[in-house]
Amino acid sequence: MIVGIDLGTTNSLVAVWENGAARLIPNSLGEVLTPSCVSIDEDGASLVGRAARERLQTHPQQSVAAFKRHMGSDRLTTLGRRSFRPEELSALILRALKEDAEAALGVPVTEAVITVPAYFSDAQRKATRAAGQLAGLKVERLLNEPTAAALAYGIHLRDSETRFLVFDLGGGTFDVSVLDLFENVMEVRASSGDNNLGGEDFVATLVERFFEEAKVPARCRTDARFMQRLHARVEAAKRALSDVPSAAMQVADGEHTYRMDLDEAALEKHCAPLLARLRCAPSWPGHERWVPGRNSAGSGWAADGSAL
Repeated sequence: MIVGIDLGTTNSLVAVWENGAARLIPNSLGEVLTPSCVSIDEDGASLVGRAARERLQTHPQQSVAAFKRHMGSDRLTTLGRRSFRPEELSALILRALKEDAEAALGVPVTEAVITVPAYFSDAQRKATRAAGQLAGLKVERLLNEPTAAALAYGIHLRDSETRFLVFDLGGGTFDVSVLDLFENVMEVRASSGDNNLGGEDFVATLVERFFEEAKVPARCRTDARFMQRLHARVEAAKRALSDVPSAAMQVADGEHTYRMDLDEAALEKHCAPLLARLRCAPSWPGHERWVPGRNSAGSGWAADGSAL
C-alpha cells in the first residue's frame, strides 16, 4: 500500500487514493492534521502530535517543533537524555502517520510519496528520504509542494492551455512556482523560495513586538514556559485575524498580566520586512514535468535533475 504524506513544519497529513479521489486519513484523535511536534516523556518514550504540542508549554526542555527547517544539517536537538538529528525527529512523525494509515486501512503501509518544498536542496531531499526509511517506508518519490498543490486543486484537468502561479507560504518555508499546462502535461517553468521564511517568522516578529508594547521584563525571555505560552497566544491571535477584525494577546507572569491588541493594519506594519521578503525571494531555476501514467507508482512524475 502506498500513501501520500505532507510532512509540514507545523502540521503533517497522510492520505490515500481511493475510488478516483484522495482521502485524508485521521489520526487516533480523529483529526486529519497531526502537529509536527515531538516530545520525550519521563520514561523515555516518544510522544508525537497534539500531546507533544501541549508539552511544549509544560515540558519545553523535552519537546520540540519546527525541526523541518534543519533538515539536511548536522544540528542536534537534545530531548531528555537523548539527542536527535532532524531526520530522526521527522522519522517519528512519519512513523506515527504510517501507523495511523495502517489502523485506518487495515493493511501494511510500505511506500509513500512525500512532499517537500520546491526550494529544498539535494541534502535536504536526501534527509527527507532518510527519514522515510527510518520510519519503515520506501519513499517512492519526493514531490514538490507547489506542484502537489496544483494537482490537488485539479488544475491539470483543465482543457485549455494555461500558465499559473502557485504561492505556498507554509509554517517554516516559502515556495512560489510558475507552471505551464499544455496537452495534458503540467511543467514547472521556474521556482523560487526561501527555506527560512514562513508563519513561524511572523509569530517571532509579533513576539518581539509584544515585549516592546506590553513592556514585558527581559527576564521573561529566559522563562521557557512563559515563552511557550506567549508563542501560543500570538499564534492564536494571528489565526483569529482571518475571521475577526482584531484579537488580543494576553499572558500572565505571576501577579502581572501583559496584553497587546492586534489588528490587520498592525500585523501588516509589524511584519513589513517579512512581506518584502515574500516579494523578493531569490530566483532558482526548477524544472519538472507531470505526464499521466509515466511511472510504476501511477503518479506520472518525471523530472530533470533533482527536482523530485
